[in-house]
Amino acid sequence: MPYRDIVVTLIVVCSLPFCLTRPWIGILMWSWIGYMNPHRLTWSFAYTLPFAMMVAIATLVGLLFTRERKPLPRTSEVYLLIALWVLFSISTFFAFSPTDAFDQYDKVSKILLVTFVTMLLFQEIEKLKMLLYVIALSIGYFGLKGGIWAIATGGGNQVLGPPDSFIAGNTEIGLAINMVLPLLLLLSRFETRRWMKLGLRATFFFGIFGSLFTYSRGALLGLGLVLTLIFVRSRAKFFLIPLAIVVVLFGKSMVPEQWLNRMGTIQTYEQDRSANMRLNAWWVSYQLALDNPLVGAGFRPFTPAVYLRYSPEEKWNDWQDAHSIYFQVLAEHGFTGLALYLALIGSTLISLRRVRRRARANPALEFHYATAQMLEVSLLGFLVTGAFLSMSYFDLFFHMVAITVMLKVMVLQEAPAPVVARPVPTPAVVTRPRGRGPVTA
Repeated sequence: MPYRDIVVTLIVVCSLPFCLTRPWIGILMWSWIGYMNPHRLTWSFAYTLPFAMMVAIATLVGLLFTRERKPLPRTSEVYLLIALWVLFSISTFFAFSPTDAFDQYDKVSKILLVTFVTMLLFQEIEKLKMLLYVIALSIGYFGLKGGIWAIATGGGNQVLGPPDSFIAGNTEIGLAINMVLPLLLLLSRFETRRWMKLGLRATFFFGIFGSLFTYSRGALLGLGLVLTLIFVRSRAKFFLIPLAIVVVLFGKSMVPEQWLNRMGTIQTYEQDRSANMRLNAWWVSYQLALDNPLVGAGFRPFTPAVYLRYSPEEKWNDWQDAHSIYFQVLAEHGFTGLALYLALIGSTLISLRRVRRRARANPALEFHYATAQMLEVSLLGFLVTGAFLSMSYFDLFFHMVAITVMLKVMVLQEAPAPVVARPVPTPAVVTRPRGRGPVTA
């Protein structure tokens, strides 16, 4: 009896009326399905059902009639997202592989559409907290499960994500776990229910091991940065210091030799086939961009023919993608696309700094301040880990841009306006005829 399939199907179907009447609930459901992929954890009819499309249709119809919709914020991030979407449309029209490009364009467009709808519906802090919970726990589940499994089995196998999903691979799920670790710690800090606080911190703890035992070198580098920044910026050092001691004392004895050998290739990348293939892919991406500097080669241009044309090293000539968020955008959308993508990242990081600066002095905005702080850590983790895999269009990256925009809007609305001192009026002087002196009016 496919109990899992029935449960997941009932949850999604029963949520559709709520998605229709309260479309912000639809965004929460879409996020749960998109990040946790519960249907990919079933074994029967639910595995291939289009749950995300069902929720999206109900949400978009509800969006037309809801009064909870707010105007789209006019920020630099919003304009850059629109510019990127326009460029994606143009590059797809001139793509090297039109069929594959249109398929990927359809997926990316859906992600961008949901990103804009999120900004329309989540300009309230309580709703934003719910969205953070859904994102953190949906991905954190795989870190918790993977970490427990890795410790129980001695870490002899890779931790992987849900099959047939955006985060199925080891490096992909490692990236996702790294990005939600700061969110888990953030939510645990402001959580008042003891059982929930402990659950969030347990998910954070095991998520570290879940990321480590993906056997991804990129995930390891990103995890190192994320944990360092969390330690420097977090107030929960009383929790992090004992955790670090446990990892140092017992971590080495728990790590199998094959993991150490795998991570050791970071220093000897010249001799590692995987690393050399990645460097070759970056070279091919750069050459593609040189020949198509304005709009690139379109989505998914990497074919055996492209490698035969551009690759200087035949021994590393296995067909693969760009293996980097930066080189992926460069190859697919040219130098124009890379400039817009980097501008979006830079603008988001600058906005998070501004939110922190504006919210620092206002106790009522403590959660806004802490959220901006942890989002910055998450994005930096994405930038480091993403340098080694093609996840340029990851839903969570665009969701974090949207959350940054909403934080900025809320902080500007709630922060008190600066007090401007009124000028002291100076007495007017009336000049009388000579000999009588000035008279003050």
